[in-house]
Amino acid sequence: MKLKELDVQELGILFEEGLNRLQNMDKREKIRLRRRIRDELFSLLGWELASPAGIIKRFEERMPDFFQAVPYGFKDEVLEFLINRM
Repeated sequence: MKLKELDVQELGILFEEGLNRLQNMDKREKIRLRRRIRDELFSLLGWELASPAGIIKRFEERMPDFFQAVPYGFKDEVLEFLINRM
């Protein structure tokens, strides 16, 4: 199922909250991560047959340093959000 633009925006807000949880990362690194997150979210708009597990897998492959830095359970929050929206 394809994600709507509003869902992608809310997913962006969820990732921004995850970035705000990072205390030990400098400002430049957060800016780089924001750009990568924005690019990945933009690419989601073109996915026709996206599944929540496939989206999470792509995020983990493209942004492994982000998922290693955020607190435990953030990936589960994103997965739960995607399951509820799709």
